[in-house]
Amino acid sequence: MQISVDVTDEMRREAESRGLPIIDYVDFLIAKGRQAMTEDAVVSSAIERIRALRPKALTPRS
Repeated sequence: MQISVDVTDEMRREAESRGLPIIDYVDFLIAKGRQAMTEDAVVSSAIERIRALRPKALTPRS
């Protein structure tokens, strides 16, 4: 599969400052984005589990 990516001057400068070829920097950004998606899902899932427990914890016992 091939994809096209528009590389901004900022991205090019950042790759150069890290001593990376632009393709490696783009691969790094993709990996970082995938990691963030996974972490966000874990955090969202944890928050939803906490919210699900709240009503039970706040309900007065009889």
